[in-house]
Amino acid sequence: MAGIGRRIVLAGLAAGGLASPAVVSAQGNSPYRGQQVRFLTTRNVHQTALAETMAEIARLWGVDLQTRFITTDQLQRKVVIDFTGGADTWDLVYCGGIQRMYEWFAGGIILEMTPYIRGKSDPALLEWDEFTPAARKAVEFRDKLLGLTVGTSDQAMAYRRDLIEHPEEKAAFRQRYGYDLLPPATYAQFRDVAEFFTRRRGARLAGRVLERDFFGATLSNRKGTFLWHKLENVLMAFGVDIYDPATNRPGVDSPQAIAAATYYRSLVPFLPPAHINMASGESAADLAAGNASLTIEYFDRLLNAIERVGPGLTANAFAFTFPPGVPGAPHGRKHPFRSGPPVVSLFGRARQPEAAYKLLEAAVSTERQTAMTVKYPGYHPSKQRAMAALIAREPVNGYLLEVAAQGVDAMTDVDIMPYPSILRASRIGDVMAESMTAILLGADPTVELRKAQRELTEAFAGLSPT
Repeated sequence: MAGIGRRIVLAGLAAGGLASPAVVSAQGNSPYRGQQVRFLTTRNVHQTALAETMAEIARLWGVDLQTRFITTDQLQRKVVIDFTGGADTWDLVYCGGIQRMYEWFAGGIILEMTPYIRGKSDPALLEWDEFTPAARKAVEFRDKLLGLTVGTSDQAMAYRRDLIEHPEEKAAFRQRYGYDLLPPATYAQFRDVAEFFTRRRGARLAGRVLERDFFGATLSNRKGTFLWHKLENVLMAFGVDIYDPATNRPGVDSPQAIAAATYYRSLVPFLPPAHINMASGESAADLAAGNASLTIEYFDRLLNAIERVGPGLTANAFAFTFPPGVPGAPHGRKHPFRSGPPVVSLFGRARQPEAAYKLLEAAVSTERQTAMTVKYPGYHPSKQRAMAALIAREPVNGYLLEVAAQGVDAMTDVDIMPYPSILRASRIGDVMAESMTAILLGADPTVELRKAQRELTEAFAGLSPT
């Protein structure tokens, strides 16, 4: 797929195809004036920034933008029900971090965006080559483009630097575990650190007496995508193959999968009791409030949460690094984690697809993305110049470039669920989250994962790896 961007974006112009409309001026002489564009999305920092930016542009153009925010748990059901029911209720839909994009495209739920990029884009505004390589790769499927990546959303491990660097805690950890207290680089170390910092009210922590229980880690384990997007990291680190294209079979009952699930359950004593109902924003806020020492969460959500730290804390009490790995595991993945670049696509029954595309294109221009990084803390752009400007202004965001520079395995859904298994992405996530929830609540990992293996074997029946 190398070179797809230049081939697709420029081919129509060079061949004398559909003319590319000029950038719409701020005076509002827009060919889309009076049209209505409907956008369905969830409310996170990237989608809020995008929706409000599109609203500003729509006002200038005289376009009626109607945005509806729903929860992550509702998104899949709402989009699919609307489409299969024949409703033309949306023009743009948020696909999440591409986990739904392939299956929605296969079912006609979203439109291929290539014709609009080829025939209707303004290359100076779109600037395809300015998207990061990961942002371009995320929406490419063979010779097609399925949407636009509207931000960067990589996971990170956040930790309490003030605790891990505290001399008293370092000495106690060394005495108990026989090695130095550092940000955990492996999942075995993650468990040790989580265990070490789990303290009850009245115990001492960094020289102070705790007024409430303190937990070694906090994780968003609410059943559904929240739990699945944490479990994916551990499965990849332990060397699990969710799907084998050569056999068209899942591998979620393998010894590696059982070890991964058993490990994940071993963290339960060091998590707050509410972990089983926590969404990702809640676990990030739990860390920022000063209730835990570690978490693994999306970097943008962590930064947004740490804007509102708990009493007695400052942002300097927290630091970020890559999620852990498992040395010696199959595939030898280096600090693997799910990378979920947010993608917006055209709804399959869109009434105004061209106006919707143009509005989206304008909102993710380099200029607009740069402005969003200033206005919306935690928004991470998908355009390279906008990202460079953000890092120059706020060096903490350099983590995003470190991911690429150090060859860390930031894995999108199609890396974790190789095509064509990604066409069953929703089913995979549901089955695995159901299984892991039961395991977290005490069920036997081997029994539950064998059940998941049977269910996914049925789900993959009929898929063709070609």
